Amino acid sequence: MEIQEILNKTTLACKQISDTEPEIWKTTEWNICSHLQSKLNEMFSKHNVDVELIKNDRKRPDIAIHKRSNHSDNLVVFQAKKNPKTKDLQEDLDKINETFFKDPYFYKFGILISIGKLPNVLPDFDKSKIGIVEVYGWVLDNNEIKSDMKL
Repeated sequence: MEIQEILNKTTLACKQISDTEPEIWKTTEWNICSHLQSKLNEMFSKHNVDVELIKNDRKRPDIAIHKRSNHSDNLVVFQAKKNPKTKDLQEDLDKINETFFKDPYFYKFGILISIGKLPNVLPDFDKSKIGIVEVYGWVLDNNEIKSDMKL
């Protein structure tokens, strides 16, 4: 599996949420991640998809796609942020690179999910291993929340 396939599945999961439950994007990161986990679970059926998984060193990704009980097939970690600033993205990139891509976890990929518009300046990152999904554009219109998504 390559990063683009993971990005495509993540984008589709976010679109499905936007189509059926757009108000979720206005809630907490934890709630958003639990809804996203449910959609990703359908798309990554050969793996386990967990939310707020606490690792041995007390570090935890917002969502992890892996095989439970071992580190032999750790596929992807997700970090989600609402209205992130460049500094927030850098901290999440550092966490992915310095914790989850290394021993003992060896995750293959990382995804940053921006719930809200990305900042104008993005930190540098390895695009072959890390991707960004941007979900933004909700507006209240006649008591109805509308959302758009950009990758």
